[in-house]
Amino acid sequence: MSAPPILSYEGLSLQQGAGWLFSDIDLFIGPRDRLALIGRNGAGKTTLMKLIAGSIEPDRGKRTVVPGTNIVMLEQDPDFAPFDKLIDYCLSGERAPPEHEIRAIADQLGIDLDREAKTASGGERRRAAICRALASEPDLLLLDEPTNHLDLGAIEWLEDWLTRYKGAFMVISHDRTFLTRLTRQTLWLDRGSLRRNEIGFGGYEAWMEAVYAEEARAAERLDRGSLHREAQPEALGLGEVPQRARQSGVDVLWSHDIVAVHVVRAAKGDHPRTEVRTRRAAKVDHDDPAHEVRRREVGRTRLPLEACHARRALDGGGHGRIRRQQGHRE
Repeated sequence: MSAPPILSYEGLSLQQGAGWLFSDIDLFIGPRDRLALIGRNGAGKTTLMKLIAGSIEPDRGKRTVVPGTNIVMLEQDPDFAPFDKLIDYCLSGERAPPEHEIRAIADQLGIDLDREAKTASGGERRRAAICRALASEPDLLLLDEPTNHLDLGAIEWLEDWLTRYKGAFMVISHDRTFLTRLTRQTLWLDRGSLRRNEIGFGGYEAWMEAVYAEEARAAERLDRGSLHREAQPEALGLGEVPQRARQSGVDVLWSHDIVAVHVVRAAKGDHPRTEVRTRRAAKVDHDDPAHEVRRREVGRTRLPLEACHARRALDGGGHGRIRRQQGHRE
């Protein structure tokens, strides 16, 4: 049985401008989760991480955290401007870790924390931020692009530390190797919704392709069903199709290519005719002695010969044409 979550959100919603960045998101984080947070640029990954950390408030949603849980976030671009030295940044704030713990990690990362903050490089600042975060002994560690500005040796050191780490962590990163080696679960932020799968980043692409393929199949089924209903004679105000019409193949007309069906009453002495307008143009002339189909092909679909019999059923057996509504003159 899995352990209860140390943090959860129910109905999490955040508005951005006139719309919602995400709405009614539910999520949970277990005590030993190793989460990859995935999503396109601008999807709201960093914002979601800040909501989890509690540094910003949502517009809606209930956040529940197990009492005593220490949540620490390594920001992508921490602000060093107010500090003279890197060590001053590490020791700032009410919940700063002990200095000896910070310096012990700094020695392993090879960083001099007594350097002036304003002249420190991006890699040195990143190392200093990592020292502060890891020395804080977090129960939940939130890492936003942790490998930025790090050399290979520092990345490998961080990977080893996280492998031995006993708490939970969530990572946003463009480093695919880093994510593949470390993560066991994936949170996918996509079009305002959040999906979770119990696979690491290594299985993400196959999962993503399967989700998109199923969405495409569902949309196709919905589209076909909608067009089928629109093309029914009852929906078009033509009344119910007689049983003999159904038996003679009228269902051929109600394919996903039919846009509209019209029964047109001609002048006195003329037979009525049925006009079928389709997504792809086709012309069937039942009066052709050979009962041949003369097609005007646009795309791949061709109106089948059985449509002739369907037309006869609708017209009560009279002669006429099934044709394009536009571009034809009697």
